[in-house]
Order: sequence, then structure tokens, then C-alpha cells
Amino acid sequence: MKTETIEIKTNQAKKLINGFTERTGLISAKGDPDRRYLWTDAFAVNCLFALYHNTGKSAFRNKAFQLIDLVHQHLGKYHPGDKRKGWISGLSGEKAQFHPTAGGLRIGKRLPERKKNEAYNQHLEWEKDGQYFHYLTKWITALMQAGNESENDQYSRWAAELLAASSAFIVNGNQDPKMYWKMNTELSHPLVSSMGAHDPLEGLVCTSVILRKFPDRTSQFDYMLRSFESMCRQQTWITSDALGIGGLLIDSVKAVVLEKDNHAMSLNSEELLQESIQSLNNFQRQDLSNDASQRLAFRECGLSLGIRILKGMKNKLDIHSISTAQMQCYDLLANEIENFWLDMENQKSVTWTKYLDINAVTLAASLLASSQPEVFLGIPKKA
Repeated sequence: MKTETIEIKTNQAKKLINGFTERTGLISAKGDPDRRYLWTDAFAVNCLFALYHNTGKSAFRNKAFQLIDLVHQHLGKYHPGDKRKGWISGLSGEKAQFHPTAGGLRIGKRLPERKKNEAYNQHLEWEKDGQYFHYLTKWITALMQAGNESENDQYSRWAAELLAASSAFIVNGNQDPKMYWKMNTELSHPLVSSMGAHDPLEGLVCTSVILRKFPDRTSQFDYMLRSFESMCRQQTWITSDALGIGGLLIDSVKAVVLEKDNHAMSLNSEELLQESIQSLNNFQRQDLSNDASQRLAFRECGLSLGIRILKGMKNKLDIHSISTAQMQCYDLLANEIENFWLDMENQKSVTWTKYLDINAVTLAASLLASSQPEVFLGIPKKA
């Protein structure tokens, strides 16, 4: 990529991330530090590291570590509207500070979690707190990248402890393992029992990444690994969802990295990549002419993020199954998505302003992944 293009995209992303850090209290005396949302914060951490690499300014790196601490201080504790107080891990004092992810991390929803005796309301459940497995995996990726950036093992240790806590999402043991989609804050019972379409895949890739860093913990994570492998067996990952396709592309790239590193996985990275590409090809035939009020930026930018990472890693990983012409077509789609949401008129739409933080951060991630794809993978250096 041309230096001029990198500079333009970096400046665009910088503006988006600076707005986010102001709104959410990473700048003294500005914004609301309670405005935490795990998915958004995970990608914001990686964006800050990418900005550090592109600009050389240590302030971005420092903000990334500051954001990690803020997330743990807020989402590692009970919801402000919950009668329960303190760390959700049940730990206290220095021990809680040393193990901030031991009990998992809250989603960061506006309302406290649904009580056991409270009737389920499908619409309202989206506004209520708890824990999502696929949000935890995003934070694990951010922590693993923080470990790469700092060479401080505390971040990867926190990632491993978070993965261990997430084992609560797996049910039925070794017989016929399934996963809950959403659990309560203490990870003691499900709030939504159905399984997320790609959660087992996320789990398998994430566990493999952790074991690349901590091969001596194989016995600790053996149950999770075998459960994820069982759930992934004979699965078809093809999806029509833009955000889901982006996630598949990222997991495919991670799987290729692990496979080329001779890290044993029961997942065929080439098959996974082909299903990701099939999903992407199907999406390309969709009409993107709707106005902004009928589109969701973070879902579309999640797709363009996956495309940017795939393009950035294609040559490094010798991925020959995608032709140059194909990659150019995908690149044009990512350009179209980014340019649409960079348009200030489209940023006036209710779908942009309603989800401002997650939209801005995901767009910034897509812009930065063009030049810093590896930052968004969180693949650790080999132990």
C-alpha cells in the first residue's frame, strides 16, 4: 500500500478513535469512563495499538493499556444498577486486581441482567446485561495483542484466565457438547440457551491461540478443546450476515497462521477459508444501494475489516487459493463500505448516531487493518 494512502487512512481512523476516547473517558475531565462496551472496547484497544505503529506516538499505546484497565475496573465488576457489588469473580483486594478476568467480563449493556424470576422478553433482552461468549473471545484477542505490544505476560495470563472462565458456556460435557449464547453475570445459568452460529469456531481458534502461547496448559484446556472440536465437526460455516462473514475471514486467517506454524488443529483452514469466500461471494451479489437509515455501519465495517485482514495477510501466508483479480474485487467492496460510512451525510443517520461508539471504532479498525492486519489477530509469539 502507498505511504500516502496509509497516511490518509490513519488520519481518518485517528479522528474516529480520538472521538471515541473523548466520549468514553480516556481523556482526563472528558467523557464518561462508565461508557464501557466489551466488543467496542476490544477493537478500540487494537485500533490504538495500530495507531501507535503507524504514527510512532506512544500516547496511543498508553491509551490502549489505560483502556484495558478501565474495562477490567468496570466490566469485571457488577453492573452499577445491580444490588451486588464488587468483582464478579468473587475475589477482593489485590487478588482481584491480579486476576481481573477470572470471573469473565460483563457485556456492558444499559440495563442490569434479567433476574431468574423475570419473564423473558426477546426485544428487551438485547438491552440487558450478562456475558456473551463471542465478546469474551474478542477481549482475549485484544489481551493477547497487548502481550505482544508490552512483552508483559500478565496480559496473556489474563487472556488465559478469561478463556478458562468461559468454559461455563459449554454444556452436556463430553457426550454431546453445546454452548449457551448468553449467560448471567456470574456464569451460573443461561439467559439465552440457544447456541451462537460461530461460537464453537471462535472457541476452537481462541483456545488454539492460547495454547500456542501456553503449551504447558494443554491439560487445563483439554476439555474445552475437545468440546469445541466436537461442536465444529461436520459444521457448515457459510453465512449471509456481513459481520459473520468478516468474523469467518478473520478466523480463517488465524487458522492458516496456526496451521503453517505446525500447531495441530482439527480444523481444515483451507475448507474454512473456502466457506468464508463462498459467503463473501454471495454477499457481493447483494444490493448496497440502500440509504444509511436502512444499513448498520458496524456490521458492514466488520465485513470490510475481515477483507482488509485477508488482503494484508494473503502474501505473507502464501494463500494462493484466492486470485489477484478476486482480491481486487473484495478490496473494492471494502472501499465502497468504508467510503459510504466516512461520508458525513451518512454519519447523520439515526443508525450511525444510535450506535456511535461501535460504528466509529469498527470503521476505524477497517481503515487501520489495511496497514496493520496482524494487530487485529492477536497471535502471540511462540513460547
